[in-house]
Amino acid sequence: MSPEELSIVNQKIANGELYFHPGIQVEISLEQGLITENQTYFYPIVDGIVLLRKDTAVTAKNRTKNPLLRVTQQTVEAFYTEFKPLKKGDNSHVGLKQMRSKPLSNDQLKELKGLLPRSGDCFLSAVTHDVDALHNLVFNTHFNQYLHIDFSLDRLIAIKAEMKDNTLLILCDNANLPFAEESIDALFSFDYINEYDKADQTQAYRELKRVLKGNGHSVVLYDKDKPLHAQAQFKSDQLSKKALGIVAPWKKKKVPSIYFHPVKTYSNDDTSGDLYTKTSLGRQFS
Repeated sequence: MSPEELSIVNQKIANGELYFHPGIQVEISLEQGLITENQTYFYPIVDGIVLLRKDTAVTAKNRTKNPLLRVTQQTVEAFYTEFKPLKKGDNSHVGLKQMRSKPLSNDQLKELKGLLPRSGDCFLSAVTHDVDALHNLVFNTHFNQYLHIDFSLDRLIAIKAEMKDNTLLILCDNANLPFAEESIDALFSFDYINEYDKADQTQAYRELKRVLKGNGHSVVLYDKDKPLHAQAQFKSDQLSKKALGIVAPWKKKKVPSIYFHPVKTYSNDDTSGDLYTKTSLGRQFS
């Protein structure tokens, strides 16, 4: 947003005219923000973190989630519990490095890193408290843009000071990644995809496939001891690709390589996090 746009928005906030999407009145002024092309929604940038979750969108009252209903105090409290920096007067919030996945050993991380390209336009990492792992992933790589996404603002705040200066931190929804189609060269997700139910797994897989370039590569971890529903979609895509290559080879298109890696999430000894197999969209169903 330009300084002029920010000035207009902040005046509307001061007049009590703007709300977060759940219907909670905005009280803080915006120092930076993104604006949609139709100027309907504004997304705050707080302390360098881009807040692209649907709930953090700022808009007019009639475009909120339930404009005709009163927002309960419970809803307000839940919102500010999750998004503390958006509460007026809360200028000293310190995030917590909440664990989302088991740490990988250096050998495991090195092996997985070898599955990704070392250069390109955009490198995207996702959902972890393990800053050392993030540093190792990008070490000696050469991308024009480094992005790190999470679904927890608290965790992004906690790791911000330790991240590389040129890494853009983004809060977003896992089922609606805020990136254009075929815009990502390399993606590493620490978030176990099968922590979610079947429908959410399928949507997350579709989003991965959508944002990755045709020649892009991704590593996605999953819990070895839980069902991986996204695998069925993998199989369907691979069979469709093979069939299309036979009956209509002129329509054949590149499919990004997505490597699913099972991780053991419990342990009775020091082998926690062991890597068990490697599978990919290109060779898993050959």
